[in-house]
Amino acid sequence: MSKKSKKNKKISKDSKAKAFLLNKKTITYGLSFICTILVITGICIGVRTYKKRIADRTVKVAFYGLDENLTELLKAQIPQEENIILQLDTLSDKDFDLQIVKEKYDMLFTWRGEITDTLSKSAEDIPAKILEQIPNSLRNKKCIPIILDHCEFAFSTEVLNRLNSDTPENYDAFIKYLNESKNYVFSPFFCNGADNRILIDFLGALVMSKGGLSAYNKLIDELRTVEILDEVIDVKLDGKDLTLRSLLDMLKLWPKEGLTHPAWYNGHGNDLVYFAEEKQISCFFTLLSSHRKIAYNIIKNYESAKTPMYKSGADYGLIAPAVSCMLLSDNSNCKKYLAGFFTEEAQTSLSDKTALAPTQYRAESYDRQADDVRFWAASCSGGAVPDLYLAAYQRRSKELEKLCGEIRNYAR
Repeated sequence: MSKKSKKNKKISKDSKAKAFLLNKKTITYGLSFICTILVITGICIGVRTYKKRIADRTVKVAFYGLDENLTELLKAQIPQEENIILQLDTLSDKDFDLQIVKEKYDMLFTWRGEITDTLSKSAEDIPAKILEQIPNSLRNKKCIPIILDHCEFAFSTEVLNRLNSDTPENYDAFIKYLNESKNYVFSPFFCNGADNRILIDFLGALVMSKGGLSAYNKLIDELRTVEILDEVIDVKLDGKDLTLRSLLDMLKLWPKEGLTHPAWYNGHGNDLVYFAEEKQISCFFTLLSSHRKIAYNIIKNYESAKTPMYKSGADYGLIAPAVSCMLLSDNSNCKKYLAGFFTEEAQTSLSDKTALAPTQYRAESYDRQADDVRFWAASCSGGAVPDLYLAAYQRRSKELEKLCGEIRNYAR
């Protein structure tokens, strides 16, 4: 081999050695860089986690629109833990401002309705594990129902027995029942029409019964934007001939047809109780929470039922006002506290103390009426929907007063 060949071979070996060393250094530097990035990332995540843990130690909870007893029951369900700064604020109408609530609080307990609908876009999702504790039809990822009230029709068991009838399941059967019960009572139907909430909710129930959930939601949308009856009275709620005018014209005829008291729209609480005690009504409309205030010796003679169903069961929702909760921030402690409301024990206790319906699958209900409400809400395709009062007038009492005054004048 020539000296030149030997020299070239040596140079080639040296080049390979240098390339190997260079690649090794490159890999070493690369790994070091990656490790540095990972360490920095880990530190950042750790700092962020630590800061969130510190921030989550302060939990601000708001309660709005709930009576004092209900508010205290909910507050008692939230544990006072060591190292947690818990702020529980009951907000009055004067103190309630949507923007402030959204920015200041981590959780909000209120009735589902106009307020929760407005806040839903900015609310955090309810954890899936919590939603799994309640029926599918009640699952709302922004606003979860805790306990349910109910807009009910209560039917005289004595009249039902005389007619050999079950509680009416649809609107036609309801009207037939009222006509047939004229032979046994003074006023087949009655409600506390002087109560603005009962009056507007009764009209809502008729819309649900005659037009279904789509018509009911249409009415809610309209009522949220109007101030007087004339602005909404001729709106076609079902796209056909169902309007508030058609319903009010029908109700004007009921006294003449012997279906209700001539001044049902001025009925007060004592009027309903008196007629029920004397067994002079075959059906009345009220809330389950109001039903609970009627003496047992009177109410035992009436069978609670849901609003007679629209002809299409697929387009139907149970009018069941829901005490609900929203998560207004990503506070981890709030999620933990919310989960505590959906244990079997907690739901059973809340139902027992409020006499309202639980929402958790296995919780025991206060009684059969409360259990029925949970079953109906679970079985309705539209689930539980708010009454018209909560859906449109929770913060508009003056507008509701004006509208109901116009409704009474029309119905005279």
